[in-house]
Amino acid sequence: MARLKILLLLTVAVVLSSTSTASAEAPYITYTFDKDGYPIYTQTAYQPIGTIDGFDIQTDDSDPVAGESDPLFQPEDIFIDKDDMIYVADTGNSRVVIFDSFGNFQRTVGKDILSKPTGVFVDDDGSIYVADYQKKKVFKFQKDGSVAFEYEKPDSVIYGKKSPFNPTKVIIDKQKNVYMVGDGSTQGLIQFGPEGEFLGYYGGNRTSFDFIHQMQKLLYTDKQYSQLMKKFPPSATNVAVDDEGLIYTSTAGLKTETIKKLNVAGENLLPDVTASNSIADITVDQDKNIFAVDSNLGYIFEYDPDGNLLFVFGGLNTGNQRLGLFKAPSGIAVSSDRKLFILDKKQSNIQILKPTEFTNLIHKAISLNSDGKYLESENYWNEVLKRNSMFSLAHNGIGKAAFKKGNYEKALEEFRLAGNEDSFSEAYWEIRRNWLMKYVSWVLVGIVLLAFSIFLAKRLYRKYGYGSQVVEFWHKFKKIEIISHLLHIFRMLRHPIDGYYELKTNERASVFSATLLLLFLFVVHVFAIFETNALFSDVDSKRVNLLTELYKVYIPLFAWVICNYLISTINDGIGKLKNVYIGTVYALSPYLVFSIPLTLMSKGLTNMEVVIYDFSKKAIILWSGFLLFMMVKEIHSYEIGQTIKNMVLSVAGMLVLGIISFILFGLSNQVIDFMYSIFQEVKLRV
Repeated sequence: MARLKILLLLTVAVVLSSTSTASAEAPYITYTFDKDGYPIYTQTAYQPIGTIDGFDIQTDDSDPVAGESDPLFQPEDIFIDKDDMIYVADTGNSRVVIFDSFGNFQRTVGKDILSKPTGVFVDDDGSIYVADYQKKKVFKFQKDGSVAFEYEKPDSVIYGKKSPFNPTKVIIDKQKNVYMVGDGSTQGLIQFGPEGEFLGYYGGNRTSFDFIHQMQKLLYTDKQYSQLMKKFPPSATNVAVDDEGLIYTSTAGLKTETIKKLNVAGENLLPDVTASNSIADITVDQDKNIFAVDSNLGYIFEYDPDGNLLFVFGGLNTGNQRLGLFKAPSGIAVSSDRKLFILDKKQSNIQILKPTEFTNLIHKAISLNSDGKYLESENYWNEVLKRNSMFSLAHNGIGKAAFKKGNYEKALEEFRLAGNEDSFSEAYWEIRRNWLMKYVSWVLVGIVLLAFSIFLAKRLYRKYGYGSQVVEFWHKFKKIEIISHLLHIFRMLRHPIDGYYELKTNERASVFSATLLLLFLFVVHVFAIFETNALFSDVDSKRVNLLTELYKVYIPLFAWVICNYLISTINDGIGKLKNVYIGTVYALSPYLVFSIPLTLMSKGLTNMEVVIYDFSKKAIILWSGFLLFMMVKEIHSYEIGQTIKNMVLSVAGMLVLGIISFILFGLSNQVIDFMYSIFQEVKLRV
């Protein structure tokens, strides 16, 4: 689902970027997602302000005047150190190029040593680490450019003799441990200690198992399945580290967890962050905001420290040479003043993007939120909402501030707008707690008085006959045929076997009563959609189409009735179509009786009581399924084995009926179009 939303976003962005003229400075549009996962337009997040093309690089560092221009060629990685010095792995020229913060060429490192540098990192001491793919080494250079150490393939049983050692990216943590991305290193990042000793693997990806794999396991032979399972998880494609030493990885080709934030144990701390399947590089700024760049589509993704998407912007340069568009972005880095530096492998340059005032407001608010200063961030979030009222993260920030103040009603509404279910539940819990503290004594008194009143009424009726007229009226009312038929659903709940026997022999229900219950079924379904607590509902009531819901309820039900009857006629079933229809509707008695109470009960529950809601909902489904099973068995006088066979064939028949209906619908549209075109042709000729 997340992948479909990303594709929707990218498609909309491509279309709009080809027609939009809203900004003269940015040739792209900027998007984010709302709480329901739909792309929404935002103000421009970053403005392109310039490029670094490297034409001032000289072939002779010692004599810039005598040297010739030697620009970047197919660079693959970029890093910015604590002093905002820019380091570029100039892969095509087999060197590392260093620029100052203004993009002025300073010097090169690794000339005549490196062969195919694909990754570069600089530690706090100024040592330069370079991953050389062709030489299968990671070089550590001192500040003066001399080689201090070379990391080679470990001679370790743990690493494996046949395991490849093709380092592509490298980072260093606070303890001076070295982490390398290795091409084909499926077990995770390759980790070395400060002295160059091999420590093992870290933060490996996992092979995903889906429904197709499960079916293959059932259908394949052991040999075929073992060959299939030789498919290893993909290796990480890039890596970054923040100021606290937490490591981030990106992986191309994964369906989930494209970007991960790893703890000490190598476990992912982020929710499922799936930017795209072709992330080229990631980086982290001083506030731990995460940036990723897509090599195929040229898009840049920005996430907050918790993995919430902030912006998507950028795009491909299709020949118009607009600043801010890319051909094959291969690296991304962020400076101390929050400028983005995007390395482009095909254009062999670095584009610089500056955050707008809107983005600076969001960054400031996020920074305060991360420090727990929710009240201080409120003004910034309010300013963000003034500029974009649909920015979900701002509602979340204001909700946290309101929660801190004790204004739980406002916090509840803001968390609802933001789609933050956990915080919504906490605010709801506080509101419920306050209500209980205020009214629980009155509720208990009311329950006691109600119980006593019922007890007293029964005693007075039995002893003195008080209320006999009401009781007699109720007994007469229940004997009305249609009322008796409708109340038979309670008989079905308590005694399903007797209930179905009475349906078949004593006609305790009718087509009319079943139809009334069927209409009530839709009412119950719609009530559950609109009134279920938002914590337990995955449906946006504002986007509900009643006609669509009508189809969802009635089409499967009537398909079941038709298929079950047809299957039973060729499998010695004695039930009539009328009996199958009535029995199917009455099998839904648990849903008809308990769905509304469950919906009302959900309004008093929070996430901490979700097990109560889930258990009740599943119990209703299982109970209805059991009644449906008993319907088939009793209506058709089947044994248990025949009942199971009939139900399986009925479901298969529903699938076949659905396929046929789909084909006929498509053909009917084509026939209508054909007849209409003939009509138009005749009309023109006549």
